[in-house]
Amino acid sequence: MTLKMEIDALGRSCLLALALGCSGISAAAAAPAQTQEPPQPVWRTDVAGSRIEKAPLIGLVLGGQARSVRLSGLSRTQFFDFGVRADEVVSRASLDLAFTVSASVLPQVSQLNFFVNGVLQQSVNLTKEMIGTPAKLSVPLNPKALNSRNQISIEFIGHIKSVCENPADESLWLDISNESTLVLEKSSIRLANDMTKLPLPFVDTNTMEATKLPFVFPEAPDARTKEAAAILASWTGRMTNWRGADFPVLYNALPGPQHFVVFATNDKRPNFLAGFPKVEGPQVSIADAPGSLSAKMLVIAGRDEADLLAAAKALVREGNVMIGDVFRPGALKEAPAREAYDAPNWIPVGKTVPFSKLMEYPGQLTSRGYSMPPVQLPVRLPPDLYMTGNANLILNVRYRSTKPMTGETAQFRAFLNGSLIDSDPMAAKDGRGERVIALPGFYGAITDNPAGSLALMTQNVLAFGVDYERIAEGGSPENCKSIMILPHQMEVEPTSTIRLEGLWHQARMPNLKLFFQSGYPFTKFADLSQTAVLISDGASADEVSTMLNAVGRLSAVTGAVADKVRVVSSANDPAASERDILAIGRVVTRMSDINAENAADLQAHVEEAIRARKPGDAFPAPEAKVLAEPVAAVVGLESPLKSGRSVVALLSEGPASSLELNSRLVKPGDLNNVGGTVAVVSPGSVTEFSVGDRYVVGDLPWYHRVWMRLSRHPGWLVVCALVSALVIGFAAFVFMRRWVGRRA
Repeated sequence: MTLKMEIDALGRSCLLALALGCSGISAAAAAPAQTQEPPQPVWRTDVAGSRIEKAPLIGLVLGGQARSVRLSGLSRTQFFDFGVRADEVVSRASLDLAFTVSASVLPQVSQLNFFVNGVLQQSVNLTKEMIGTPAKLSVPLNPKALNSRNQISIEFIGHIKSVCENPADESLWLDISNESTLVLEKSSIRLANDMTKLPLPFVDTNTMEATKLPFVFPEAPDARTKEAAAILASWTGRMTNWRGADFPVLYNALPGPQHFVVFATNDKRPNFLAGFPKVEGPQVSIADAPGSLSAKMLVIAGRDEADLLAAAKALVREGNVMIGDVFRPGALKEAPAREAYDAPNWIPVGKTVPFSKLMEYPGQLTSRGYSMPPVQLPVRLPPDLYMTGNANLILNVRYRSTKPMTGETAQFRAFLNGSLIDSDPMAAKDGRGERVIALPGFYGAITDNPAGSLALMTQNVLAFGVDYERIAEGGSPENCKSIMILPHQMEVEPTSTIRLEGLWHQARMPNLKLFFQSGYPFTKFADLSQTAVLISDGASADEVSTMLNAVGRLSAVTGAVADKVRVVSSANDPAASERDILAIGRVVTRMSDINAENAADLQAHVEEAIRARKPGDAFPAPEAKVLAEPVAAVVGLESPLKSGRSVVALLSEGPASSLELNSRLVKPGDLNNVGGTVAVVSPGSVTEFSVGDRYVVGDLPWYHRVWMRLSRHPGWLVVCALVSALVIGFAAFVFMRRWVGRRA
C-alpha cells in the first residue's frame, strides 16, 4: 500500500512539472523575442582603467635590430618576443599582419599558422586575393595564453606545385611588412604591498621598454640625500641594462598615476606624507600611492639624511631577507671597494672566462630550425685597453649539432661583429666539435677601431652557427622524387671560454667617446669608489634628474651598483681632489654660436669654476641667453685639482635643454658615436669639438709609449731611423778603424 502511494505521488509530481513546462513554453512563444548581449567577461576585480598599446611587430624580433622578415620553404617560422608587466593584465590581444606573398604561391592550399607560447591560435588559408599583392590580416589572440614573457610564432606553409615540389625553390616566399603591429588592450592592476617582490613593480625587465621611475623629494636635497638617490638610480640602471632608465625629479609633488620613489625624514617630508608615522631608524616600505588605484610608492625613510643613505645602501645589497611591506635594516658592515676593471659586464684581462658568465638568458647559446640563425653572445671589454704585438685573444669553443644527412656536409662558422673569423667542416660521424680560435689582433687602442672592422672594440658580438648543405631535387611529374627536410639544432656549450692576455690600459684624455660608450673613466671602478659627483645643494629638479640619469647609465654599463659614489656640493670637499669628478650644473658662459671658439671658452670656464673651489653653486648660470634654441653641453677636461684625474661636466641652460640632454642619457646606445672633448647638444643634433690640452692615463710601458708617439708621426720615425743608422754606421766605422790599426 505504501509503495502504491509513493508511485501515485511521483506521477502527480511529473504531471505538474510537465504542465508548468508547457505553460512556460507557451508564454515564451507568445512573448516578443528579446535580444540580450552576452555578459562581458570579468578578468580581475582589482583593475584600474584600460588602454590600447600598439607595438611594431618587426621590433619584437630577437635583438630588436631587424628591418624586415622573409619566410621561405627552408625558413618558414619566425619568432617574436614580448613581455607583460607584472602590474598589468591583458584583456584583449590581436595581431595585425601586413604581408606580401610570392605570386607563384598556390592559394587555398597555402596557409599561415599563428602560435602564442607554442599554442595554436589560428590557421588561415591564403586566398587568391592575398597572392602577389600587399595584403592585411587581423588575427585575434587568446589573452589567457599570455604570461610575463611571451613568444608569438608565425609559420608559413607555402606550396607552388601540386606535385614534385621543391621547398628550396626561390619563388616560395612571404615577406612580413614593417607595418605589422601587435595590439594589446591592457589594464593596470593593484598589487599587494610586498617587499619580497622587489624590484617589482618599480622595475620590470619582462618588457623591452625603458623604465621611468620618478624620484620625489620634500625640497632640494642635500648631498647625502642625493647620494642615497644616486645609489638607488644605479641599482635601477644595473637591472634595466640596455633598456635604459629615466628618473624625473619632483619637489614636494606627486608625479601622477605611476610608481615612484619618495624620500622622507622625520623633519622633512612631502605634504602628501604628512601622516606618515615617524621612524626610529633606516626604513624602506611599499605603500599605495595617494590618489591612484594601482600605483605604488617606495618610501625611503629615516630620522635624518644619514638614515636615508643607510636605507638606500641596505636596500641594494644582495642577500636581503625582506618580508611584508616594511624593511628595517640593522647595522650594516661597509662592503670593501671593488678592484679596478672588475665590472661584472666586462671581461677581465689575464683570466679565463666561461661563456656561462656572459649569457644574459637561458637558451641564448641554442639555435634550432630548418635554417638556423647563429647564436649571439655579447662581449664587453674595458674601454681603455691597448693592444700590442704580443697580445693573445683565444676562444675555445665547444659545440654540439645534429649530424648532416648522408651525402651532405655541414660547416661550423664563427663571427666577430659580423665578420667571419673562423670556419671548419663538420665530421659527418660525430655531432660534436671543438675549435681553438685566435681572434685578430692589432697595435693600438681598441676605441680607435671603426665599426665594422675585423678587430675587437669596446662592445662586441660573437656569433656561432652551423650551415648545412641541402640537396633538393624536385624531379618531374613523370619521375617525382620525394623531399624530406628535417629541422636542425645547434648548441654552443656554456663551458666554452675566452681569454685575453698581453693587453695594457692606456687612454688619451679627455675623450668623450670613452665616456658615452663605457662611462670611462668613472666606470674603471664599477662601484664608483673613485668618483665624486659635484652638484650644488640648491640644484634644480632637472639638474638632479641629470645626475640620476648619468649614474644609472654608468651602472647599466658595468652591471654593478654604485654604492661607493660620493656626492659633494663644493670642490672644496677633499673627495673632489682625490677622485674623478662628474659635474652637474648650468652652462657657465654665454654661447653666441656653436663653434670651436665657444667650445674652448666653455671648457676654460668649467676649469676656472672648479679651480675656484667656491662653496654653493659651482656653476653659476650666465646672466643672459643668446642662442634661441635650448643648448646643453658635455665638457671633458683634466681635473684642475689633481693631475691625471678627469672631469666630465653635464651642463644645461635650463629645463628645456636638460630635457634634451636627459632624453639622450636615458638611452644607453645613444651618443655612442660622439667623441672629442666638448659636445654641444641641441634639438635634433650633437656637435663635437676637439679643443684644449690632452693628457694620458694608463699603465702602458715606456717603450710602447715611445712607439705609440712615433707611429703618430711618421716623419719622426724616419728621422729616428736615419739617426740610428748613422750611429750604428759610425760605431762600426770606428770599430773597424781600431781593429785595422791593431793588426797593422
